[in-house]
Amino acid sequence: MRPFWKFARPHGAGFGISKNYYLSVLGSTPVLPPISAIVNPKGENGAIEGFGVPLVSGKDKALLDSPMTRGTYAIASRDRKTVVRMMVMSADEAGFSPESIARSSLASRLSPDLLARLRSTWHLMQLSFESHDPDVYPSLDFLLGIATRLGTISQAVVADPISERYLMPGELMMRPRSDPKVDAREHVFVHRRPEKDKWHLYTKGLSKFAQPELELYEVESVDQDAASRFLISASQGVLQGYLVKNGSQVGPFEARLGGNNKAIWDGIPVYELLPPTGQPVADLLRTP
Repeated sequence: MRPFWKFARPHGAGFGISKNYYLSVLGSTPVLPPISAIVNPKGENGAIEGFGVPLVSGKDKALLDSPMTRGTYAIASRDRKTVVRMMVMSADEAGFSPESIARSSLASRLSPDLLARLRSTWHLMQLSFESHDPDVYPSLDFLLGIATRLGTISQAVVADPISERYLMPGELMMRPRSDPKVDAREHVFVHRRPEKDKWHLYTKGLSKFAQPELELYEVESVDQDAASRFLISASQGVLQGYLVKNGSQVGPFEARLGGNNKAIWDGIPVYELLPPTGQPVADLLRTP
């Protein structure tokens, strides 16, 4: 495959984090850990380094070491550039129905262990950004670190609603990463759906950064994995600051306004990647 980006890497991220970006941690333990086990100033005993407090009146420090209960918590990074809001509620209060997920088409790609955890959900903990580092990447790591730690202690499944996937806590962060600062696979998922006798592949997750999603039609069955890798590579470029606009060249494809399938996009901006006239998608995906 020919290189995507033939110009100098931009300075900084070049984008921010959408207010719509959130993760839900679906805990399966009846008693939640204390906030100090998730985050504390020295990062002791496996906690994330930072500050966590319940948003309640009064300053009872005992609350930091007591099991978390229904309510809202603020979690700040050590440098205070990132603040994450965590809402804690019961599964019933949140209206969460694990059986509806277990009976859906999504269940076919979920492991038995993950499904078992989903069915045992007691609590839902929603993580969203109140503020983030202008450099973006440290804030993304902070959020993923919180979700991983919280998910591990509470034997949880992590729901990524914007990317439309469910993950075990250990699957949130890639090791090794495509780039030390960011890995698109941590934030973006490539979906596949049959389209006549071929396949339609598309990303979900770039909208977390107020960037258009990407889609590719006319993919042969045998080329699905190659197309998926291509879309992740294109997403990696976006998250490294090479933003896609209408008419941008993305590898051998040209980005043009897409989103004809309203059932999938429902107002979400998306670019369709189009091959040059007369060139099959398959030939471009198979080019070294």
